[in-house]
Amino acid sequence: MAAPPLTIVALPAEAELRAFATAAAHLLVDRQPRTPGARTVSRRAGVGIQHFDHRDYAPGDEVRHIDWRQTARRRQPIVRRFEAESVSDWTLLLDASSSMACPGAAKWQAAACLAAGLAYALLQAGHRVGLVVFGERVLWHCPRGRGQPHYAAIAGRLATLQPRASGERSDLGACVGHLHGAGSVFALSDFLADDEMRRDLGATLQRCTSLHALQVSDAAETRLSSTQELDLEDAETGARWPWHGGAQANALATAERAAMTARLRSFCIHHGAAFSHWDITQPWQRALLRHLLRARANC
Repeated sequence: MAAPPLTIVALPAEAELRAFATAAAHLLVDRQPRTPGARTVSRRAGVGIQHFDHRDYAPGDEVRHIDWRQTARRRQPIVRRFEAESVSDWTLLLDASSSMACPGAAKWQAAACLAAGLAYALLQAGHRVGLVVFGERVLWHCPRGRGQPHYAAIAGRLATLQPRASGERSDLGACVGHLHGAGSVFALSDFLADDEMRRDLGATLQRCTSLHALQVSDAAETRLSSTQELDLEDAETGARWPWHGGAQANALATAERAAMTARLRSFCIHHGAAFSHWDITQPWQRALLRHLLRARANC
């Protein structure tokens, strides 16, 4: 029997996104953690030379910044905004492998909501944001852009993307080719791989000025209520092995997951990457704010 289709993701509402963007704004416009020897080239709306976007005229704006063509078109005063330093480019790497689709695709739906919230907040702060969704290959790539229309494109795709229930491996290294000129990179995954994707994270570090890694977990994955002999299957590889359920088996699975997290955390600390572990029972806003606060404190 074919597996039932996954539920389309319900992304955060506009009011929820605005509230988070306001709370996170001060964590996104200043310095970010950087890899050794890296230099951030960044932009934001302000005083500069290159055109950024338009906004309505406000008392005190310089007359020389009025865009007369836009003013005539909209029949109200419109001024140009220009780029200034202190904001960088960001690329979000989102895992859509089969391990993110089970059990019940809870990890995928939570991760998609967090990615949408982060993209919205970054765009509100004036950053350019790109998104790479990956499994064993790049499944979707949205080049870096900015503004609300760009968020709409990202959100529209996140709402409809559905990872395969089985057979889709995770290869973070497939994203490296899309990181030319990347500033900050934010990898969002369960990092369920033989080496917790540490090799691919190392390759990613060579292509960016700062790296964030947020590990997504669901406690339900390490809890089996049955005490009978079970036949477990790896959702990504299809490998099968016998397993005897029960409290001892659950404790063993939980301990192994904790050890994987510890290895990943140690790697990130050693290489200057910002790392956090997120149990999806916690709201995405709290997890992301906590991560950004830690990253800021350590940069």
